[in-house]
Amino acid sequence: MSTGTIYHHLDSLSQLIEQGKNKKYYLSDLGMHAYTSLKENIEIIESSKFSKGEFNSPLLKFLFALTPIKFISFEEKDKRYNTIISAVILIMGTILCGLNGFYSFLLFFIKTPEDIYRLPLISHVVFSIIFIVNFLIYFLLVEIFCRLFYRKKGNTFDFFLSFPIILYPMVIYLLIHFILLSTGLIQITYINFIDTVLLIFFQILSLWLLTYNLKVSKGLKIERGLIIALLLHYGSFTIVLFLSI
Repeated sequence: MSTGTIYHHLDSLSQLIEQGKNKKYYLSDLGMHAYTSLKENIEIIESSKFSKGEFNSPLLKFLFALTPIKFISFEEKDKRYNTIISAVILIMGTILCGLNGFYSFLLFFIKTPEDIYRLPLISHVVFSIIFIVNFLIYFLLVEIFCRLFYRKKGNTFDFFLSFPIILYPMVIYLLIHFILLSTGLIQITYINFIDTVLLIFFQILSLWLLTYNLKVSKGLKIERGLIIALLLHYGSFTIVLFLSI
């Protein structure tokens, strides 16, 4: 480089570097902060978009068709609208969980052994409260796993705002189950089987939404986000299975 070019770049970096007594240039405190920030977020910069190979997958296309992308990958100006949508999902889940008489545990629902129509109002309120507590625990577990396994500490608030979006498939299931329960169709064997299949399908969709949200909010690669989602899901499945036995 010519001397003029070198001094041009040094001038452009004037706020990030400083010259020592030995006439050498070093990163200033602000420069070191900028360097550290870039280094910690390089994975987000490199993997902010899906590769063409990933997007051409039929399975991924199907999942994307069911993914409310704009509510997960939202801009600052849309944050208020996104917060309202997330709140509506939580409110609907809270009400429907109470009406169905479900103990919620991550993406699983445990039916109360008692006759739901004879339960006092306070019991339905408890089911609703458990849904909210379960949501908070689920979020905290995912956040802890991100920090523990991949040291992803940033963007926590936006991640929290978009986290209810992953539960929208479960809210749809709760609504369908309530309709089947209120009409008495849930007592029919094959309808009960369909209800179980729907639960599994919506759980899979929620796991995908969690994986995608981890990619957008935490900058994790798809496979890393999927590891966290599956670890929590199968861990909760094991606990539910143990309790049922």
